[in-house]
Amino acid sequence: MCSFLAANQLITNLAFVNFFLQPRGPDVTTHVRLHGFDFVHNLLHMTGERRPQPFVSSDGRIVALFNGEIYNWRRLSEEAQSRGLPAFQSDGEAILPTYAMAGESFPLALHGEFAIAIFDFESRKAVFAMDAFGTKPLWYALSGGKLAVASYKSGLLRLGFLSKDIHMVGPNRVLTISLETFSIVKQTAVFEFDLRQFKTSTEDFIHAFNEAVQLRTQDLEQTGRPLFIGLSSGFDSGAIHASLHQNSVRHHAFALLAEEMPQMLHDRAMFAKSTSEVSVVLMNDWDFEQEREWLSERAEPFNYLGRNLTGQINVLDDYAAIGLSYIVRLSRDRGALCYLSGTGLFPENLSTIFPWGEFFLSTQRDYLHKEEHEVKNREYKSPLHDAFVGWGYPFERRKKTGFAARANLVSDDYSILWRYNTHPPVPCGPHVAPNTISLCTDMGQGLACEVKCSDDQPPSTDTLRCGHRGLWVGHIECGGNSSATLWPKNGPAPPPGGGTGLGR
Repeated sequence: MCSFLAANQLITNLAFVNFFLQPRGPDVTTHVRLHGFDFVHNLLHMTGERRPQPFVSSDGRIVALFNGEIYNWRRLSEEAQSRGLPAFQSDGEAILPTYAMAGESFPLALHGEFAIAIFDFESRKAVFAMDAFGTKPLWYALSGGKLAVASYKSGLLRLGFLSKDIHMVGPNRVLTISLETFSIVKQTAVFEFDLRQFKTSTEDFIHAFNEAVQLRTQDLEQTGRPLFIGLSSGFDSGAIHASLHQNSVRHHAFALLAEEMPQMLHDRAMFAKSTSEVSVVLMNDWDFEQEREWLSERAEPFNYLGRNLTGQINVLDDYAAIGLSYIVRLSRDRGALCYLSGTGLFPENLSTIFPWGEFFLSTQRDYLHKEEHEVKNREYKSPLHDAFVGWGYPFERRKKTGFAARANLVSDDYSILWRYNTHPPVPCGPHVAPNTISLCTDMGQGLACEVKCSDDQPPSTDTLRCGHRGLWVGHIECGGNSSATLWPKNGPAPPPGGGTGLGR
């Protein structure tokens, strides 16, 4: 989860403009000026070599910014090498060579989730592209010869654009803008969907779903980056949980007890006990309110595009967003970095709702921003029903469950956590950071190190954790100005035994 901003104006107040954007990419912020445009990128390093952006072509005439992940970058790298190009060191390096080969149709070659902005100063055009389902946010502004693009609308508002001049780049969309007239030249679709409903079984879906999970996780497996999911007693999170187990991918799963079925969560934990550490949390009202306050001060104030059953219209009012924020905090404290989530819709007739307001925009888009006819509808979510039956995965037929994060909060001093299948501790070796020292003990299978400030003072930033694959995740900074911490003193607290930070 990175973020970026580009504009044909000088950005002199970067801290103000970048306020909501920067937390999406805490590893490094890059700010450069090229061809009369300021380019800003906030990096969250996930896979491959750490590669600050923007990406610039060898002749300096084409510049690209990217947020997301391209799953097939290694195959694209092999193809590029066959054309005499150097191997890619990260997924983002696939963008410019693919654009050079395919022009504005380049997103068709990319498998993944992405928001991409390309500035082609040789052809005098900008190309903004979204993946087929709009999993990453992307906004642009045009006004009086000024052009800007950003991951968040707030960045454009803080540049001085009026709300009426700011627009979202829609899902499954490639938008081309002239850099001479600063007007939209054309809009095209990334992918054309086949609405024919001719399948007689769900086998192809189950196979494709398992392949998609494998493709999504293979880079994380190779780089040792731990991943986590939110787990409920429903279908969508259960499908990811079960498929991760089918693919033998070790991971963390976090569940808020709320209105979930405790026995179902227990059974699912037991089903995946060789791959999944499952943490079940019963939140107290203090932590819920503290998490809400923390979000209100730091989260982009995104208004939902559709209606939901609770009547909530903004991510800051969404109880599910508050619960998810707490889950992410818990996951980071376990050294888990990448979140997998999913939601699905199964209408009886695809053509009656295509291009799917509920799917491309509306409530589907909202779910993403917080992270065949008879066969398909004979059971509730028949493809997942059939997968669960085939895998022997615990579920309740024809029952839809929602994420009621605010339900059944307790008044105890701390939130309560149960943990199943605890991943055994894996030693992380010495960590290199300015003004720190690593105090290490030989554990037999490697050095287990504790990282402290060399002056023995508390760190100003401390999100550094040892993941279950033996790699450090996060940062530690001594004597700096920032004050990032997973468990702030006046914020939500880790459940006893559930977090390594200090409680209240």
